[in-house]
Amino acid sequence: MKLSLTVKLVALATISFGMTAPLPATANDFDEFAVAQSQFVAVAVPYNYRKYKLAIIEQVPGQQPCWRESGYNPASVDLLLLNFDHTNSCRTAVDSNGYSLRVNGKDDKVAYTLNLVENNGQLQLIADHQDPREADLLIGQTNGLREAPMKINLDRNWQFTKRLYQGKAIQHIYMSNNPSPQVVENIVTLPTTNGPAQTTPSPPVTSQPQAQPTVVTQPTPPAQAPVTTVEGLISNILTPLSQAAYNTYNTLFVPAPNNVQPQPAPNLNGN
Repeated sequence: MKLSLTVKLVALATISFGMTAPLPATANDFDEFAVAQSQFVAVAVPYNYRKYKLAIIEQVPGQQPCWRESGYNPASVDLLLLNFDHTNSCRTAVDSNGYSLRVNGKDDKVAYTLNLVENNGQLQLIADHQDPREADLLIGQTNGLREAPMKINLDRNWQFTKRLYQGKAIQHIYMSNNPSPQVVENIVTLPTTNGPAQTTPSPPVTSQPQAQPTVVTQPTPPAQAPVTTVEGLISNILTPLSQAAYNTYNTLFVPAPNNVQPQPAPNLNGN
């Protein structure tokens, strides 16, 4: 069947646009550059009883300290940045948007999943490959276990680097097995595109008579006897005692709320 002239012109225009339009950056377009390892730390942060999340903290040189290490096997990390406005002093990466693996010179944000696994009395940072035929990678370990933020010591084959795009730095941290990443002098950092969240004003509240809902009482089911385990008993004892600490640590992983001024309560009496 022959195509009409209009269809041919549309198809030609589409092909021409595809040949000239710039393509978005892909993982293969990114490079990496060397950084001072002392300005970074990987931390296993507790968020519940015997559960931990990975956070990577970067210290801005010459600014207020972001953390303090003490002890060994494992080394505890005092998260100083939780005690002050660390906007200009510290950068935090708490998920795959802020950090990822760079394996054999390539980004592997999709192929591998990072997990903190308890094994042999310590936490191990393991990169699980989505293909079960591929071997998992040991990225680092804590060399001990305690109910507090712990330093994750990267394996000798791994180090921190940062993302590079067309000669400019991006605020994205790699854990890389590149033994000799390039050294870049006087690096320029691309500006971030994340601006403050916009708030939509709420519509005015008007006084309207409300119909009273019908309340239906459901019969109360018989109480079930709780199942008691040793771990559950320990969790019930320890978790409330540590809840304040958990809540403080959790602020690392929760976005800061917008500075929205509270609105006065509406007058529903019509006065």
